[in-house]
Amino acid sequence: MAGGPIPAHIKVKKSPMVEEWNGRREITEKSFTARPAKVAQILLYVVAVPYGFYSMARTEFHMIGDRRYKDCI
Repeated sequence: MAGGPIPAHIKVKKSPMVEEWNGRREITEKSFTARPAKVAQILLYVVAVPYGFYSMARTEFHMIGDRRYKDCI
């Protein structure tokens, strides 16, 4: 049982797609460049969209007079 869950006589086939993904994953930090358009897109999804959801929820709570409105302030 020291050999692990897969017996030694069973050969594992490597998938070329998985190997390609693994290689790209390892070099992502070297190949990523922060262009102004990409930075703007990241800021949109990280800052503007969550704040938009928060603002809509706060407005709705305020309009219906919900007690949770005070927690959103």
